[in-house]
Amino acid sequence: MNRLFSKMAFAVAVLSAGQAHALDSMTRNGNLLAAGLPVVAAGLSMANGDVEGLTQLVKSEAATLVIVEALKSSTHQMRPNGKDDKSFPSGHAAVAFSAAQYMQMKGGWEYGAPAYLAAAYVANSRVEAHEHRWRDVVAGGAIGALTTYYFTDEASQRRLGMSFTGRSGYVQFQQLFK
Repeated sequence: MNRLFSKMAFAVAVLSAGQAHALDSMTRNGNLLAAGLPVVAAGLSMANGDVEGLTQLVKSEAATLVIVEALKSSTHQMRPNGKDDKSFPSGHAAVAFSAAQYMQMKGGWEYGAPAYLAAAYVANSRVEAHEHRWRDVVAGGAIGALTTYYFTDEASQRRLGMSFTGRSGYVQFQQLFK
């Protein structure tokens, strides 16, 4: 178990090494969390011997990235900082919320609540860095959570759902009664 967490920590350190150029600590931490949440989710699945869950996580993250990149390429929304026209939706938020939704579905609120807080930090860091607007991170988060909801079989009878219709959205918690 210690070897697994050592490997996960090493993977996060390697992923964060490329973020050394970040402008401030919030941006750097947000980038680290965006890369680290899927690594932690994968590590939890491996630690529990959940190979099927790991496959579901990979499918969820891959589908999330495909959808995000397709939308970025077709919408051409300029970033608030003017860097390029790839603002909508936020890939960082999408990946983070995908991992958070996975941890919630597989581990319940004990894992999901902290993961969702970390994903919210990622989303906020992208807005504060002027890389995205709030609509970009909300859309990215919804894409990530919904693709994971589609691809992942939950481990418990508890489920968090997110729905966005038009200009409104809601979060719903479900628990089956016995």
